[in-house]
Amino acid sequence: MLRGGRGARVFAVLGVLAVLGLLLSHEISAWRKFDWRVFYTQARHISIWRSVSAVAITYAGILLRAARWSVFLRRVKEVPAARLFGPTMIGYAGLALLGRPGELIRPWLIARKERLSISSQMAILTLERIFDTAAVGMLIAAAILSSSQLQALPYLSQFRRGGFLLIVLIAFLALPLFLFAKKGEKIAFLLERMLSHVASRPAQKVAEIVNGFADGLKVIQNTKSLIQLIFLSISIWLFIALAYLETLHAFNGLRGMSLMEALLLLGFSLLGSLVQLPGGGTQQLIVIAALINVFGVRAELAVSRSMLGWLTIFMAPVPVGLALLRHERLSLRRFLQNSSKQSSEPDAPCGVSTEARSLRPV
Repeated sequence: MLRGGRGARVFAVLGVLAVLGLLLSHEISAWRKFDWRVFYTQARHISIWRSVSAVAITYAGILLRAARWSVFLRRVKEVPAARLFGPTMIGYAGLALLGRPGELIRPWLIARKERLSISSQMAILTLERIFDTAAVGMLIAAAILSSSQLQALPYLSQFRRGGFLLIVLIAFLALPLFLFAKKGEKIAFLLERMLSHVASRPAQKVAEIVNGFADGLKVIQNTKSLIQLIFLSISIWLFIALAYLETLHAFNGLRGMSLMEALLLLGFSLLGSLVQLPGGGTQQLIVIAALINVFGVRAELAVSRSMLGWLTIFMAPVPVGLALLRHERLSLRRFLQNSSKQSSEPDAPCGVSTEARSLRPV
């Protein structure tokens, strides 16, 4: 399993690098002619109000994420979205500063705060990623397949084929997800039975994790909750696309770009997130390359917009997240250390665990 996971990560890295190389290969001359005076002029004339609007929309999207997590928790505990906003903001601040390891912070903090097991919150995190993938995939695919505003873009036929394949892939993955939601306990039992012949203790842990994940999936068997989750997921990614659009319209030379083009640019950014690094460097490179090669934007303007997007979208949760973390008198590094330890104790309620009790103030 570990080898397979590492292999998948290697292929993801190579795939992103290949896309980046393809996008940049035709525009090397643009970088050779990079004019720092033009870059400075573009940076000077950024619309402050558009930038503030992008930050506000980003925060609104984080509040929607907290609301969606509240729906996921409904079967176990009623928790208002306002109570989950702080942990969600801290989690995204950790993701921006630490990269992928920072994703552990949000489920760990919610589990600790609400006295729930870490395995149940990790199941919700996984389920959240599934809804995110489906929602943003459908939005981007719909934009590529239906928008007349993208007709003039190069590689449109390739984008259309990719959009069609994306819809097919989402539909293909949806069926086993619903089957797993209904038969998760039986799958866990069969896995434990098969693995127990090799090692009984690891078999029990695997069964516990599978049961926790299956239990988290049961929320989608409720039609009302499913509709709410679909609506919130689509709304979250529309808000992110609107934040992208605001950062584009902050520049005079990009105010002709549409929401559909912002969605396509968001798709390129998500390619970079497959190999998420602290600071989001890969995402920014791919966004710059897409702006230059696909949308025909000058290199100076592409770099300016990418820097603005990095500040107003990717790094936007950091100031508020760190302030909330300080208010809780906790350390980001200690959060990461304790959440990693807790992930090996799937059934321990975080509110009473040894790690939670030993967490010291900064």
